[in-house]
Amino acid sequence: MHEFKLFTEEKREIDELLNKDCSIVRVQENLDGAFIQFTQDDQTITLHIRTPDGRKYLTNQLSAKRLNRTMT
Repeated sequence: MHEFKLFTEEKREIDELLNKDCSIVRVQENLDGAFIQFTQDDQTITLHIRTPDGRKYLTNQLSAKRLNRTMT
């Protein structure tokens, strides 16, 4: 249950940042998860994604966003 709660929080944070059109400037993965660095308006935000489902969700959202850009 803890894993699901952590994933839903990560999902909410990912959606919030992507909806604000933040840019990803750095991705660093290690055994502790992924550290994603976003920027918007000269502000840097680092998001720590701990769950495998969170990393998969981020990848899928970025792929979908890229696909939408190429289709328009």
